[in-house]
Amino acid sequence: MSRTKASLLLILVFMARGTSFLFSKSLLRDLSPMSILAVRFVMSFTILAVLFHKKLFHSDSKCIRHGMMLGLLYSICMAFEMYGLRFVDTGVSALIENMAIILVPLYVAALTRSLPKARTMAFAFLAIIGVGFLSVDQIRNDGNGLGILLVILAAMTYAVCILYTERISHDSDPLSIGIIQLGTMGLISLSASFFTGGLGMPQNGEQWGMMLILVLLCSCFGFAFQPLGQKYLPAESAAVLTVVNPLTASVLGVLAAGERLTVLKLCGYVIILSVLVLYNIHSYPHKTKT
Repeated sequence: MSRTKASLLLILVFMARGTSFLFSKSLLRDLSPMSILAVRFVMSFTILAVLFHKKLFHSDSKCIRHGMMLGLLYSICMAFEMYGLRFVDTGVSALIENMAIILVPLYVAALTRSLPKARTMAFAFLAIIGVGFLSVDQIRNDGNGLGILLVILAAMTYAVCILYTERISHDSDPLSIGIIQLGTMGLISLSASFFTGGLGMPQNGEQWGMMLILVLLCSCFGFAFQPLGQKYLPAESAAVLTVVNPLTASVLGVLAAGERLTVLKLCGYVIILSVLVLYNIHSYPHKTKT
């Protein structure tokens, strides 16, 4: 697969993932976070395991190990995201979480014991200012900053997921890794649901419709095919493309969910989206050279 096709695949993946914030937020009115994750990922794994059972059957121990580890990391990330989403708007959650675009190069610098580029630090500083505007807006309107903290933790974990995915996608079959990842997430979420109020199921057609969108579009496609796209791109290039995710979630939050667009929120949106776009323009061409 060429890098152009891999980039297009990841753009579609992140758009699909961006819609998940809206449907998850709607389901949270009646279901617990872990119940939503359990049903979503168990169903997603079952569908993909049936479709690709031959490929999955021939997975080696390294592929299984990588898939399970990635599933564990994403389970932590998704738990932070879902519990944070109970307190903050969908667009705010998506924007903060996708600051992973800035965290990835900072993590790389820490791992290589080198100083981050001045440009990266400047973008990170601007992103923090944007998060500050969003935090003040959410705390002022909802009286609770816990959601902001949880989503920041989701962003920190998501950056680790991106780096780990880039590391393992070259060693094993990426689709098999993605399927095993979903199975691991389903098992962890299902187990956790019994310790957080019990497993709840969608109760009507509307809820099942939203759940099926989460299963088919956001998980079967969104999660399972991300390792395939990342196999042909470096981690920082993949992180750059995540700008599509919060943009999709923010637009849907305002247009479909009727979320308020206050002055503070608008300032935060403009700053963070500008950071993501500018980082994209300045970083992507350089980082995708062969």
